Amino acid sequence: MSQFTTVTVPKTDTVAIQLTAPNQVKLSGTITQKDPSNDLAGFFKALHTAALADKLDEVRADVSGLTFVNSSAIRLFVDWATWLKNERGQRYTLLFVTSRNVTWQKTSFMALMSLAKEVLKIEQVS
Repeated sequence: MSQFTTVTVPKTDTVAIQLTAPNQVKLSGTITQKDPSNDLAGFFKALHTAALADKLDEVRADVSGLTFVNSSAIRLFVDWATWLKNERGQRYTLLFVTSRNVTWQKTSFMALMSLAKEVLKIEQVS
């Protein structure tokens, strides 16, 4: 059984989270809490750990439905990329599915790509 698909999804007021495939997480809504790490940092870390345990080649993080996030939320994505970049041995590619129509996604994920290009990919959708 996949560990990735059994990660507990946190309940949050403004963001909907779904594990939609053996290697995909989909987020939609907004992340505006002052400290979103209380709800989401442990979840992202659990996904990362499960992806390594499952020996996944790729994790798809579909954020195209996130219409707004604050800078504290962007830090969560930076942390995830950093955990992956610092992994020794087997690691996966983290593919962020972004919307070309959402400005914060274009700017933030292009900057993130420059920090961890060896482990990240970006796919833009409408």
